[in-house]
Amino acid sequence: MENNSPGEGLDDSELFRHRYSPVCTWCRNRNEGPAHTCKAFPSGIPEEIWEGKNDHTSPYEGDRGFKFVANKFYKSRKT
Repeated sequence: MENNSPGEGLDDSELFRHRYSPVCTWCRNRNEGPAHTCKAFPSGIPEEIWEGKNDHTSPYEGDRGFKFVANKFYKSRKT
């Protein structure tokens, strides 16, 4: 028998995240493909980093040795 409870089995967490990150938008390690992924977090960037509460310039648990590296757009944005 199928369970048709509203919302059960759906992962809509992606709908409640900001589209752009104050940190990850400017990082060279961000993936162009799947949203909210990067070399450090191929399964999903932690909320703390995505929301800008952590700038990921220091090691973060599970980051596989990758940290924030400014992309070319970040440098031009700072001027």
